[in-house]
Amino acid sequence: MRRLLVWLAAGLMAACAPKKVAVDPAIAGRATLANADANVRAGCFDCLVEALRQYESVRAIPALSDQATTGAFRAAAILAIRERELGTTDSGYLEEARRLAPRDVGPLLEIIDVLAWRVGSGPGVPGRTELAIFVNREQRIEALRTIAGRDELSAYVWVAYACGSGATLAMRNADELRTPIGAFADEPLLIFRLAICSTSAPSAIDSVIAAEPRYREAAFFKGLNATAGRKLDEADGRYREAYAWRKTWPAVTLAIANLSMTAEDFQASREFYDETLMLTPNLPEALLGNLRALTYLSRHEDAMAVADQLIAISRYPGDAYYWKAYNELSLERYDAAWVDIEAADKSLINSDVPKLAGIIAINRHEIDVARQRLEISKRRNPNDCQTLYYLHLVLADQRKWAETVSGAVSAAGCIDAAEAGLRAQIEEIRMSEAPEARKTRQIAAREQQIASGIRMRATCWFNAAVGSYNTRKSDDARMFAARLDGDAQYGERARDLVSQLPR
Repeated sequence: MRRLLVWLAAGLMAACAPKKVAVDPAIAGRATLANADANVRAGCFDCLVEALRQYESVRAIPALSDQATTGAFRAAAILAIRERELGTTDSGYLEEARRLAPRDVGPLLEIIDVLAWRVGSGPGVPGRTELAIFVNREQRIEALRTIAGRDELSAYVWVAYACGSGATLAMRNADELRTPIGAFADEPLLIFRLAICSTSAPSAIDSVIAAEPRYREAAFFKGLNATAGRKLDEADGRYREAYAWRKTWPAVTLAIANLSMTAEDFQASREFYDETLMLTPNLPEALLGNLRALTYLSRHEDAMAVADQLIAISRYPGDAYYWKAYNELSLERYDAAWVDIEAADKSLINSDVPKLAGIIAINRHEIDVARQRLEISKRRNPNDCQTLYYLHLVLADQRKWAETVSGAVSAAGCIDAAEAGLRAQIEEIRMSEAPEARKTRQIAAREQQIASGIRMRATCWFNAAVGSYNTRKSDDARMFAARLDGDAQYGERARDLVSQLPR
């Protein structure tokens, strides 16, 4: 009996023990898929990165593999477009999308590949995508229109290509762009893409942030809008907000560099141009900006090395030769400067190139050549005070006294007007809400320009007095000389000249 009771107890205990139940990974996987789908609809860059990670995490589950692979393909493809729109470095999302792509999406990938990078051209051939986007535009637009409502990716490619290729400029109204994507137009992903289209109002980006606060990349586009509205301090703040989120972003580093150049902070400008070039080597816009910044910082050898880089890649050759000649002039390498300014003249048509050529020719003691180049500069820009000043010096050297007087008077009048403008700028800067460091820097630069102008104007008045003396216009000579009374450089010489005039 005891054995029977033991056996029964053991049987009851076995019957009551919990049974092991196999956990279906697809249950948790479906929740992950749902979260990934939600992240794609949300559409911010971080959302898409997280969606791609989530899709990849469940691709190994057989029951979910196809759905997860399709989701991962779409997320990677949209990320590839987004990086082009933002002008970041290439993270390889297009290659990831190709690896995951179903067989029937080749045309979509081809269109993504021709979408232009905001800065540079990605890893491809420079300039290729800028032209390829316009090839067969009408046929591509019609093909994309028919599939735009199929899924988020198709909708996004439709809007991205229509905006990027300029097709929206020919559309009758905004509905022509929105209608093909149907209900997707209400998702933050597409709200964002529609907002950054060039035909959208600047305020459209605000609705994106309201719908999805995780759009940290929106700061960049708000910076672009502020730049367009000449709100440069606001733009700088927005760009730096974007930079704090992602450092590998050439479009942002280039924008900050350009704004720093405008603010005359040449050191900061150079640093951000350098950072841009580390991310996108040989980017022509960054090289040219760096060349100018180095020139203004009087780093002449470094500036010329950058000019040589531009010349080597055949980008902005006129500007490269001009700034190289400018730096060579500063180093008193007059013959080399002449060769380079002649090269610049073949590519640039403006008043600065012949003006610099004239100044170089003066230093090479080629006065007739200097006059000819300065006359060209004057015709192109009659209000350039430097051109008028150097031209009157050449006329004085040629003993063209009557022309020297009229040229000196014109140059002095131009310098007067420039000084008044500079003093007005100084007052405007003082009254502005700009940072004090910037105010100090900009005011000092203008005060230096004023001081230089004062010396140039004194030279004009002295040469006008000499010209009047030599044309026997004694009253005019006395009048011009009187303007130099008390001048440390010309005062005594002017008095000596007056003493030789007939009474």
